[in-house]
Amino acid sequence: MFYGIIMDTIRDGIVGSYGLVMWKRIVKEINLPSETFELYSRYDDKILQNICDCMVEILNDGSRDEYLQFFGENFIRYFYRYGFNKILRVAGRNLRDFLFAIDQLHDSNRFTFPQMQHPLFHVTEENENGVILNYKSVRYGLAHFAIGGLKAAASLLFNENDLDVTIQHDFSNNQYSDIVFCVHFDNKKHQVKRLFNVPSLPPVKSKTFFRIFPFSILMDSTLRIHRFGKNIQKAFPDDISLIGRPLDEVFRLIRPDIHVEWDRVLSYSRHMVFLMESRLPLRSGSSGKIQLQGQMKYLEYENMLWFLCHPVLGSANDMISAGLHLNDLNLFDNTSDILITGIQQEHELEITKYKQHVWMKKEPGLRHKLNVCHEKNQALLHSTMPKHITLLLQSGLQGNSICECQPFVTIMFIDVMDMKTLSDHLDAAHTITCLNEVIVLFDTIADKFDVFKVEIKADGSYMLVSGIHDQSHLVQEQNRSQILSKISINEEEKFNRNSLGLNPTEIIAELSLEFLHASEHIHNPVTKKPFHLKLGFHSGTAIGGIVGTRNYQYCLFGDTVSIASQITATSEIGRIHFSQMAYSHLVANNCFKIEYRGQVDIKGSGPTDTYWLTGLNEKSCTTKINKNQTIFKCPFSIQNLVLK
Repeated sequence: MFYGIIMDTIRDGIVGSYGLVMWKRIVKEINLPSETFELYSRYDDKILQNICDCMVEILNDGSRDEYLQFFGENFIRYFYRYGFNKILRVAGRNLRDFLFAIDQLHDSNRFTFPQMQHPLFHVTEENENGVILNYKSVRYGLAHFAIGGLKAAASLLFNENDLDVTIQHDFSNNQYSDIVFCVHFDNKKHQVKRLFNVPSLPPVKSKTFFRIFPFSILMDSTLRIHRFGKNIQKAFPDDISLIGRPLDEVFRLIRPDIHVEWDRVLSYSRHMVFLMESRLPLRSGSSGKIQLQGQMKYLEYENMLWFLCHPVLGSANDMISAGLHLNDLNLFDNTSDILITGIQQEHELEITKYKQHVWMKKEPGLRHKLNVCHEKNQALLHSTMPKHITLLLQSGLQGNSICECQPFVTIMFIDVMDMKTLSDHLDAAHTITCLNEVIVLFDTIADKFDVFKVEIKADGSYMLVSGIHDQSHLVQEQNRSQILSKISINEEEKFNRNSLGLNPTEIIAELSLEFLHASEHIHNPVTKKPFHLKLGFHSGTAIGGIVGTRNYQYCLFGDTVSIASQITATSEIGRIHFSQMAYSHLVANNCFKIEYRGQVDIKGSGPTDTYWLTGLNEKSCTTKINKNQTIFKCPFSIQNLVLK
């Protein structure tokens, strides 16, 4: 089982290198219960390999071993980035020392993660070209994760960017990993030169040694107990004799995971921390077992091994179960200090874990609320500007740098002529309420069409545009003036047809008819008659862009906007007025009933032919306009507003 903090390094690597969307997809594909992990909870080992296989399938690139190595590298980078770099750095002055100390680094986390089953790293040989590193683990198939971790540590801590790690032998089975790595690097410093002579010291009696190390055990070449410290005997009943017994009869070797044989123990004794647990029953009143941890020292002149150790105590319960007291501990080490401090830290850790568990329970609900708010924000953003403009803003483009030419659009204005009547007879609140209900009705109708609402002015005019499209792909090759000179109006119209085959002018024409029909069913609460509306539209070229630095607003500029506004202003109440340019895009398919109005003086253009749109020409219509549109009924209660 992996602790959640290990799984969080996996999530961090995927989000950092492939993005949050990739991580969410993996969570869904392999049915993970959550997108995050509780750091002190434990998770199935198979999740990591499932994630690797899922990435191979999604990306259609790489292999499981390649992604395992990537996660191994990110494992080290994760802890290096989040404040553990000092712990990693003190492991050794150089890469060689670090490789010898990996097992001690793992052991330093035994109190924080007491159930962690960490792998074993043991240097068996070394020369000036590198070391032979034996890797053992109760997990199968994670050798490349270890390789990635070794390479990242060498790069981050010792600037060894080209560390070469190869598999020399693989003795693994389906349930256990036993692999010999050949780690190549410049290891010329492995032969340490003595710079000065150490003076010889007087011999020390064994009795003195056992007083200094009251938990030490002395073994002969057959690994039978020859002598031990007085506090070892305190843990066992008085009637149990330990002298002369085989070591593995009294203690079970936990780490390293090897057979208790003289040659093997001697081989691992140079740079390995040993951990043993008692097999025999302890003194009466002690319910548990005692664990001893320390280093095996070879006494060459006696051909014996001396296990210099201390009891492993993580809490007061461990001391009680082992039948020990504070005065039994060594005075020169910090075991007692760690024990006392650990009791308080254990309590604080339990509180922290409980709080984290509570927050993890709340996390799905909070994430759902976050997604709902995100969707609302997206909908609000898309209602204020065209979709392709919002995508540009979300990609990081500065708002004021967005400006594009729209070669062919149709712009329509609706003027609500009752604004003065409303403001004269209703208070401000009721005037706003009345106008809002009219605008909401217009929005409801407009949502059925491929149009964009540009703005609503203070005088009650409602501005819509059809034909707004992303033009950035055109600007990448040529400037705007060159493009416009090469595209004819007919070509622009062809490019701007929607999925139903309608051009922007036809869309606006049908929409204006719906507006006109709907206006017959909404009444002015003052006059008790339908609202007086003027409608008009014009087709042509416009410039669109973002204005403002704090409150972004999408605006359209150009003669097309000005002419459309004047066409509407010169319309008549209850009628739809449009220009000669718009007429040229409606007459081709003969889908609409059109009447010639005559010439209207347009500022900047002079006398211009204009037309009335009176309805759909259903008999000769060859386009895909829906001739059975439902006329909107007013769902509001404007008539019930209170007069001044």
